[in-house]
Amino acid sequence: MLALVDTNIFLCLALQDPGWEYCGRLIDDIYFGKIKCVISSIQLSELYTLFLRAGDKEGLRKLENELKKLKLKIRIVDKKIAILSSKYRSTIKTQENRWLPLADAIILATAKLEHVDVLYTIDVDFYNVKEVKVSAPGMSLKEWIKRFGTVKQKRLLGLI
Repeated sequence: MLALVDTNIFLCLALQDPGWEYCGRLIDDIYFGKIKCVISSIQLSELYTLFLRAGDKEGLRKLENELKKLKLKIRIVDKKIAILSSKYRSTIKTQENRWLPLADAIILATAKLEHVDVLYTIDVDFYNVKEVKVSAPGMSLKEWIKRFGTVKQKRLLGLI
C-alpha cells in the first residue's frame, strides 16, 4: 500500500497529542515496510518550522534522523503539482466554507499525482476531499474528530 501521511500525523506523535498512539502505529507500519509513504517537500518546511521557531536544534536533528529511517519518498512541488493544487484551491471548500489552504492543496495534489491508496490526516480541512481516499490513522476522519478533536472541529462536523 502507498500512503501520503499529512504533517499533522508526525506532529501528533512527536507532541503526544490525543490519539498519538494511533499515529505511532501508522508510523511503525511505514518503518517496518508494511506501508510505503510519500510526502510533499512542503511538509518538510511545515515540520522544520515548528522546531526552528522553538529554537530546538536537537529536536530538529532527531526529527531529521527519524524521517531518514522511514525511507520516505519526498515529492518536490513541480509544475504539475502547482497546477493541480491551484485547481483544488479553487474548487474545494473546507467545513468553514473557506478555500482549501495552499499547503493542503499541494499535499492533496501530491497524493493524487503519486496515486496513493490513502491520504492519512487528522486535519478537518480534508473532510470534503473526494479526489483521494482520506482517513485518520486507524479510523475515519470523522471518528477521529469525534474521539480526539477540538470542540471547534466537532462543531464543524455537526458532532455537538
